[in-house]
Amino acid sequence: MPLSGLPIRAHRRFRRSVRGHAHGGLRAVVAAVSVFAAVVAWTLVTGPAAGGSDSSLCALSRTRAHHSEGVSAWNTAYPRARGDVDALMVFLAFPDAAPTISPGELAADHFPATADFFAQASYGTFRLRPRLLPHWLRMPAPSTSYGIGRDWSPALRARYLRDAVVAADGQVDFSRYGVVYLVADPDAPGVDPDATKVVNLGRPVRVDGADLHRFVTVFEGHPPDINVLAHETGHAFDLPDLYYRPPAGSNADWDTHVGDWDLMGSQFGLSPDFFAWHKWKLGWLRQSQVRCVTEGGTHTFRLSPVEQPGGTKLLVLPAGLEGAVAIEARAALGNDRLTCSQGVLMYRVRADVSSGDGPVDVVDAHPASDACRESSVYPPLADAPLRTGETYALGRSARVHVADRHSDGSWTVQVTQG
Repeated sequence: MPLSGLPIRAHRRFRRSVRGHAHGGLRAVVAAVSVFAAVVAWTLVTGPAAGGSDSSLCALSRTRAHHSEGVSAWNTAYPRARGDVDALMVFLAFPDAAPTISPGELAADHFPATADFFAQASYGTFRLRPRLLPHWLRMPAPSTSYGIGRDWSPALRARYLRDAVVAADGQVDFSRYGVVYLVADPDAPGVDPDATKVVNLGRPVRVDGADLHRFVTVFEGHPPDINVLAHETGHAFDLPDLYYRPPAGSNADWDTHVGDWDLMGSQFGLSPDFFAWHKWKLGWLRQSQVRCVTEGGTHTFRLSPVEQPGGTKLLVLPAGLEGAVAIEARAALGNDRLTCSQGVLMYRVRADVSSGDGPVDVVDAHPASDACRESSVYPPLADAPLRTGETYALGRSARVHVADRHSDGSWTVQVTQG
């Protein structure tokens, strides 16, 4: 099964200790990996008044930005995170190391926890079903020969993918799976846990009558980092990296854009459930659960927490042609049961900013304070949500006021424009 040379884009995730918190043949030309590290700053610009609350009025158009936050249309190069999606997990051993752990034990590091995370986040509308090849597949070359690392040589990564697919072909039918995990022996000497990432192919590979667009390459230790596979699986469904990767040698913080508030920002966050915007993008929210605020005056809404099903989940204020301000409620429930603070969270979204460049920025409603210094990945944003009785001015033309919290956990929110 020949594989032609393909351009590749790889998603990088970061690994670090957080204060007190557990945390081909690809053989021709391979394009250089894109590294995104720019910080994007922007200011709220209120869109023209256009009455009504139809969510389509605020559905930012999907742009050419990698993993665009536009929600106007689905990128058909990615599977939909709806219903039952089968995920293949194969286990790769190398001639320079004999595995000391079984494939089943490695699989248990990630499942059912990863599937449970998505079931909770999607209100039960998406079920990720792992299918395991129960034995080790032997790679043809030593682990040290592939140069595995966070900033991996595209040519060596291409060779690794080619060898892995060739090893698995004939034993699995790739056409049956929406996601493919390639899990390396964590004890092999050339395996670097920082190299876990999604690898997107610039042109899909045709295998078993199906086009393979990407692989999740897993190099985790045993046990792995918390939520690592859920983060990488998010990329497999077109969600972007929300963290900032500082330049080499810099001591700048990774979590300045969204802090704890979305798994795609930090897999170690206290509030890792997905933003309501991402749940809208993935199709887990009905259009009626998203309210577009375009008219002037004061408008009152009752927001249900993102972590539980039902109710209005997202308020959207247009901010130019490719931007918006999103407003949602967060509570200590479900995937966010360890959250540092509860309340009404605001964040700016840009559809024209690529993954890793800051497509989302949380609005800090309490810029003079921080919270949960011993456990938050970024304490300055840990207390970002508005609490009952508080008001925040979004630029000169919009204000958000939290009027009340009810016994069912919902918040009454007033948005004033003009």
